[in-house]
Amino acid sequence: MNEPSYQEALNYLYSLTQSGIKLGLKNTARLLQHFGDPQLKIRTIHIAGTNGKGSTAAITESILRASGYKVGLYTSPHLLDFRERIQINRRMIEKQQLVDLIIRIKSAVEKLKIHITFFEFGTVLAFLHFNEQNTDINIIEVGLGGRLDATNLCQAEISIITSISRDHTQYLGEDLKQIAFEKACIIKESGTVFAHIPNEELFDVVNNLAKKCSAKLYRLGVDFHVATEAGNEEKNIFNFEWGSLVLNNLTLPLLGSYQRDNAGLALSACLVLKESGLIIEEKHLIKGLETVSWEGRLETVSSNPTIILDCAHNEESVRNMTRELRKNFKFSRCLIVLGLMQDKKIDEVIKILSQLGDYFFLVPVNPPRGETPEKLAAKLKVFNKPTQVFETVSNALQAVQQIASQNDLICITGSIFLVATAKKCFNDENNFFNSGNTLRTNE
Repeated sequence: MNEPSYQEALNYLYSLTQSGIKLGLKNTARLLQHFGDPQLKIRTIHIAGTNGKGSTAAITESILRASGYKVGLYTSPHLLDFRERIQINRRMIEKQQLVDLIIRIKSAVEKLKIHITFFEFGTVLAFLHFNEQNTDINIIEVGLGGRLDATNLCQAEISIITSISRDHTQYLGEDLKQIAFEKACIIKESGTVFAHIPNEELFDVVNNLAKKCSAKLYRLGVDFHVATEAGNEEKNIFNFEWGSLVLNNLTLPLLGSYQRDNAGLALSACLVLKESGLIIEEKHLIKGLETVSWEGRLETVSSNPTIILDCAHNEESVRNMTRELRKNFKFSRCLIVLGLMQDKKIDEVIKILSQLGDYFFLVPVNPPRGETPEKLAAKLKVFNKPTQVFETVSNALQAVQQIASQNDLICITGSIFLVATAKKCFNDENNFFNSGNTLRTNE
């Protein structure tokens, strides 16, 4: 039998999405054990949180790579290519490597007679790839929750909890204390934890778990600090304090004040690694921050008019995004291209966006899980916002270009699926821009 092609291997992988989301560790543990538990063989940083996981992972990776280490990075979901999820030194896994690993893991799944989900398969794939490529350290982002997430089978010496708010409530529930517990369950015995949790009740949940695990817990704003100097907020130039160490005028190319908090978590984690023997100098910290990249988060893809892509999809992230857009950009009108998933707090998200947007271009995303544009339009009618409904993202982008002036801000948001589709439109149609750096029609 011929070896499957890259596309055939991917098709098999995506066929596993029909299994849905299943929280639990049993099947993944059996599969990893079959391969000799590769997740236990490399030093690991494990990152959980409602928002900010991916950015924090990217910043941490950038610092460690700048320090000369071979760094595995596992994140989800991806924007344009599944291989974005599994990177070493920010290079995606090679197509043939992916095919070979899918064949091997599929064979093991059939031999063990287990049912495995898309995410579980991808997690095993990442751990196996990193081990066989001899990474020095891995940075692993939780997929959902923490306690029962497939990634929690790693034995991370450092855990990071970026934020706690409501999302994926059909799996994690509505109770914030329970959500905090689920995320804090990534803490390992005698490990080190970094957390950005302003709420005292939620912090107590994490603190109690850390104590039970005999883990050291460091809290942003208490044990380490991030601060901006007056006049530098928009440029994300900030100062960082960790004990007696003070770093001034650090530069972060990622927009958003919350990215400074994420950077504080990443810097602290890297400094603890330095204390454990890794060679991480001040110049590495600075370079790592200056050179980090993370697409789809307040990402500016055009000016004249300004076009922003942002994957904000829950109340907290949408609120953060709207605040940062007002702070960082001057515009006459805000034109929002919006698509939302059915499992989000749609009423709350629309209420927040209605205070920012002047005109809404509504699109379907990831059917059948996405909410219909018609239902979004009905909800926006309450706020007396003009809307247009479109069958495709491409059509919406053409329409927004028709009415946008140079002083307008176009914001494409609500779902990572929407941002990914928009990026494909920009890439596929000669960057979707003409020489004037504005959107153009493509049909």
